[in-house]
Amino acid sequence: MNSRIDIIEQILRQELNIHELIIEDEGHLHKGHKPAKEGKMHLRISIVSDDFIDSSPIQRHQIIYSLLAEFLKDELHALSLELKTIKEMGSTNFLSQLSLHDLYHNQN
Repeated sequence: MNSRIDIIEQILRQELNIHELIIEDEGHLHKGHKPAKEGKMHLRISIVSDDFIDSSPIQRHQIIYSLLAEFLKDELHALSLELKTIKEMGSTNFLSQLSLHDLYHNQN
């Protein structure tokens, strides 16, 4: 796994009470784009955490942006977020929502 992604995962796990976390590198979708050529990451991050209870979607995004401020400044070009509480997820989990395409590209 990319060491930058490892650092992002470590930051999120240290700062949030995470029930589920998936970080997908979507760089393969942006090959040839200028930011990709510059080494900037395109990530999709899905988090289930009860730290999001009583927070609006905007507040949830602000929490993540503040935690990843250093990466957003220089290393991330695009960040897609799915942020839910355990109750909002119900009986499903993120892994069941990933397509085979996503799983294939995350392993390669």
